[in-house]
Amino acid sequence: MEGQLNTAERAIINQWVNELKPERVLEVGTWMGGGSTLHILRALEANGKGHLWGIEASQSIYEQMIANITSAGNDLVARFTPIFGFSQNVIPGFLSDQGTDSEIGVVFLDGGDNPMEQVEEFQLLRDRIAVGGVLLSHDAKLRKGKWLVPYLRAHDNWQCKIHDVSAEGLFEARKISEHPSAVSATEAASVLPSLRMQPKELVGRLLPTPVINFLFKCLPRKLVISITQDRH
Repeated sequence: MEGQLNTAERAIINQWVNELKPERVLEVGTWMGGGSTLHILRALEANGKGHLWGIEASQSIYEQMIANITSAGNDLVARFTPIFGFSQNVIPGFLSDQGTDSEIGVVFLDGGDNPMEQVEEFQLLRDRIAVGGVLLSHDAKLRKGKWLVPYLRAHDNWQCKIHDVSAEGLFEARKISEHPSAVSATEAASVLPSLRMQPKELVGRLLPTPVINFLFKCLPRKLVISITQDRH
């Protein structure tokens, strides 16, 4: 079964699921299901409790992921609910379905490449993550995760670290109190505007999409990857 994340990254995710024994786990970005999705399900099954909801926005990948997870066995399938759609659109419905008093123990973010996506996902979920619960996100050292890391670190009710176990980096944040202090909330609010003002981000927002697509077609693929992902 195809999957992403290396052995060390999978072990860190499994460790948190095993330690916290959460009733609810949410994953954004399942890909083919053989990486974090399958390993989270195995950890839940080993715990003998808990359920995973997995969000995927690509129709073809979503369908293949469901087929892959189905082939993993009925015990794991019973612990999994797939959700199709863009995270910002489907997370509110997921939270509503869970009920206002429900809490999420573990969240893993690994969706699209737009760095604002992880920030928006965190903003939707932060009040529903249990104190003591953990949020993990992939690509912390790339453009995709470089906004969430400083933004979340500015909140003093989260204990944060980056696991330097891959070229992409795995970000870990544990919720240590219900709400940030007023000072830290103000500091966090100032982080995003400064990130948006970076030259590369300004160019990306101001140039029309057809122009950006044309420029990328003219540039070497390695340079395009470097610009869009900060991957060297």
